[in-house]
Amino acid sequence: MGNWAELLEDLLVGIAKRIPVFEDFVAFGGVCRSWRSVAIKQNFKGSQQIPRLMLAEEEGEEKANEHRIVSLTKGGMVRKLMVPGARRKRCFESLGWLVTVSEDGEMNLLHPFSQVQIPLPHINTFKHYKINGMSDNFIFIQKAVLSSTPDTLGNNDYVVMVIYGSLGWLGFWRPGFKSWTTVQIPEVALYDINYYNGKCYGVNVGGLICACDVNETEAQLDFFGDYGDDPNFDPDNVDESRVEAKQFRLFEVDLNNGGGWKDKKSLGDIALFLGDNASISVQASKFPGIKANCIYYTDDCWEAYGCFKRGGGKDMGIYNLEDGSRMPLYKRDSFSSICPPIWVNPSF
Repeated sequence: MGNWAELLEDLLVGIAKRIPVFEDFVAFGGVCRSWRSVAIKQNFKGSQQIPRLMLAEEEGEEKANEHRIVSLTKGGMVRKLMVPGARRKRCFESLGWLVTVSEDGEMNLLHPFSQVQIPLPHINTFKHYKINGMSDNFIFIQKAVLSSTPDTLGNNDYVVMVIYGSLGWLGFWRPGFKSWTTVQIPEVALYDINYYNGKCYGVNVGGLICACDVNETEAQLDFFGDYGDDPNFDPDNVDESRVEAKQFRLFEVDLNNGGGWKDKKSLGDIALFLGDNASISVQASKFPGIKANCIYYTDDCWEAYGCFKRGGGKDMGIYNLEDGSRMPLYKRDSFSSICPPIWVNPSF
């Protein structure tokens, strides 16, 4: 048998460019130094990837910096990942990066696979910091998303947006800012945000939709439709139902015609990944082991983390929209009062 480490570089590049799955590409680069030298971004021709489940931080000093990563496309295969920058921190995922919050309020952008960190302004630079009884820095932030991916070449054309405080304000930061800038007003508290086609879209508990363009100094909100007279929606029961997800309702919104909502019965070939991450949708048929028309969800009920001795992590699973059934997402326990399991999207 020949020496695999002595394969010609052109041949290795040709092999690398034919690997469609990011996990396999990473494994390819781990064979030896010569293979690792071609396992670079320019040689990866795969497209959309499947998020991996990053379990809660391991207990014990000998495992203090360790997280287990579960692959859904490899039959639930678990591997260990050292992420010292996430130790004892609350994490929110977006575009392969983590927004981390420490107990003392320090915030960073962290790439969990390369360990690159980008400092963010301290949590105490938010307007309304520590009011309404929210003295725990771990639950002060409820959601975080990136507009685009930072890179090692100095890309500063991105924005970090977060939902924060008990009343769901919206704040943002861009490179060069020394503090967080508030966009949202308390009367329109947000529950979820995401980026789409150059804008940040938010939805509040009652179903009101807003869109936000962020320029260099400020941001303005435009408002669209809401649930209207939907007789099946009761906003007073939303918090209680979130303690454990019993069912999901799917809505479709027409942003081009007033933002009206309508029930959507099926995702078709799409699978959704929801939790303390920027929401992700993938085409299930491209990935063996991923179920179409299903919602993969992790525990994001931050209000309840401090109410249970083990913290959060119980409420996660796979919800089938066709028949309303639920399946376990991970068959073992993974609990934390700081950072329960979250989805991590692999990226360079």
